[in-house]
Formats: sequence, C-alpha cells, structure tokens
Amino acid sequence: MTEPAARVTALSCITLASPDPEGCAHLLTAGFGWERWVESRISPQLERQWGLARGAAGPRSLIVRSPGIDRGMLRLVQGGTRPRSRRFAARWAGVEMVVSRDLDTLWEKVRTFPGFDPRQSPQTMDWSAFGSNLHRAFIGIGPGGTHLALTMGLTQPVGREFPKAAAQVGHVFELPLITAEFERSLQFYREVLGMTPILSSSFDRGPWHALWQLREPTPVRLDILKGDVPGTGLGGIELTGYGADLIDPESAIVDQFDGGTCMVTYTTPDIEAAFRAVARDPHARVLSEPHLIDDAPYGGVRCFAFLGPDGERVELIAANWSAG
Repeated sequence: MTEPAARVTALSCITLASPDPEGCAHLLTAGFGWERWVESRISPQLERQWGLARGAAGPRSLIVRSPGIDRGMLRLVQGGTRPRSRRFAARWAGVEMVVSRDLDTLWEKVRTFPGFDPRQSPQTMDWSAFGSNLHRAFIGIGPGGTHLALTMGLTQPVGREFPKAAAQVGHVFELPLITAEFERSLQFYREVLGMTPILSSSFDRGPWHALWQLREPTPVRLDILKGDVPGTGLGGIELTGYGADLIDPESAIVDQFDGGTCMVTYTTPDIEAAFRAVARDPHARVLSEPHLIDDAPYGGVRCFAFLGPDGERVELIAANWSAG
C-alpha cells in the first residue's frame, strides 16, 4: 500500500477562546511558568482567513509559550465558554502539555489557581501494551471550558522518545480531537493530510477510564497521529472516538470560534498541494485559499484555513512564525 503524501509537519500553535484571555494568560504564566510572546491585533484579513464574523475573536490576540519554544504554543483570543452537558466536548477538546519534573508539586500549586477547575488528581497510567510508555498525568478545565492535561513521562515508548521540556511545563505536544465518526476522521487525517499513526488502540476499561471517570465497559478508540517529523516531540493529534451519547451535542458555528480550544495551526511543506488535497475532499470545508498574511507573527507567511470532518477548524502555514 502506498503511503499518502505528508501534508503537515509540526504543531505550531493552538488557539484558545475564552471570555477572559488575560485571566487565561495569568494561569499559563503565573501557574504553569509560560511566557508572553507576541501580542497583535486581529485584522479583518485574519478574520477572513479563519472564516470568522467581524469582531468574533475580539480585537487582539496574545500568544504564550513554554519559555523559548516556538512549537506547541497557545494563542489566546476573546470568545465564549464551551457548554458542558456531557462528558466530552466535540471537535478540538483541549490541550496536553509535557511536564519535565515535579508533576505532583505542580498539581498542588495549580489545583486552587484562579481559572483552573481540577477534575482529576495525578494518576499513573501504563500504555506499554500499546507500544507507548508509563506516564503520570492530571486534568482540569481551563478558561473557555477547555480540557487541560499535564503529562510527565516515567518511561520511554518503544522505538521513539517521549517529548522533552527544559521548563517544568513544556509545549503542547498533543491535542484531542473528539469524534463519534472515528473511521471517517482517521481516514481524513491519514489520507488527506498524510499524518502518520504512532499509536493505535481500542479498549473498554483500564487506566483511561479511571482518568476520565468512565463507566466500564465503555468502548474507546484512540490513535495518535503525527506530522512528517522525526519522533513525537513536535506535536500530534490524539484522535479519540466515543459513542455520541458521551459527546456534547453543540454544533460548530462556521463564523464563530468554539469556546476553549478552537483551532489548530500546523506547518506544511507544500501549501498548494495541501490546499488541493483538502479542497477536493467531500468531508472538509475550505474557509480561505492560500494567501500572504502580514500581521504578526505571520510576517508574510502563506496560509489557509478549513473545517475538518466534524467541523473542527484547522489552519496550515507554509513556514513557522517568527517574532521578528
């Protein structure tokens, strides 16, 4: 079988919308030790790029990051709070950050921090049966109603290296994409964007159920997909399939951001080829064609945006951003 052409490389940024972007920034900087990187206006050109109504994301955005790291950053914009009527949010549901040390100490620091709603205290999970590793993680709900997972590797996966961080809380290395149509989404990200699976699993009990407080036996599909880069440290998609009864029924609104995690930005090695592949797929909806954006931090980089099979918003950029 011929492998599909790779259309994406590294996870550059995740956009997070909330009613209080500055409060979110305070959680990430004072709580998690991140730094403010680039603050810029949201121009009409950017709104058209993302397919948004005028003013839908507020007047300005702020990008924060793990100190000195230009991958797995978070862009904070104005928006609503995601409803929480069921166990999991639809589409992009949160972010997972790598922790280098002292995860339990970090939990004690942030579990009462303003803007952080603790949901699961630190748990140790063994994924070695699926070729992954032993790691320890905790979960909370952050501004905008997004899941925040903080994960520290205890062992190394088979044949690859768990993401590293110089700071205590490093970059976002995965983000969950929640779907009730698992095979459809898997085919899109594998065949259209050419992402590579580094973990494939299916289960109905175990550490995942304990972490997310799921009743056993509840069927779960979980694949981790990465772009065309070595290892796993440049960011992947944690594609997770559940029954529709566990997923919030909130529909995507084309010209509005979801509350919480609302858009993912990946670099692409060939933006024209990526655009053609997305444009001809019946499950995607193009929001903008490849064009130059001058606003910071794009600096003239070509990019376009689209909605994926479940209405999740994706932005592809031809080169990673610079603060210059």
